[in-house]
Amino acid sequence: METQDAEVRWMRKVAKLYPAAKGSLREVRKNCSHPGCKVCSSGERHPAWLLTYYLDGKQCSKHVPKKMVGVMKKALANGRKLEDLMVASGLEVIDAYKKR
Repeated sequence: METQDAEVRWMRKVAKLYPAAKGSLREVRKNCSHPGCKVCSSGERHPAWLLTYYLDGKQCSKHVPKKMVGVMKKALANGRKLEDLMVASGLEVIDAYKKR
């Protein structure tokens, strides 16, 4: 019964952390593909957002549309909370096992 209660509590906590992501978000400056672009020719370049993450041990990046930056910031914050929750859960499992 205690295991089922712990599972229900876990599921409620995790459900509140959607969306969740792991990685980092950064703003970069890039040249565009338009010939004769005044911004690029001035050397200023265009702002862009990248999500950087690891997949199978390799660092990867993916473009994040400007409209999604807020959502990605929330997802990354939720991902950090989810990692903390996983650590706490692991400690709870050890403590419950020791009480047997």
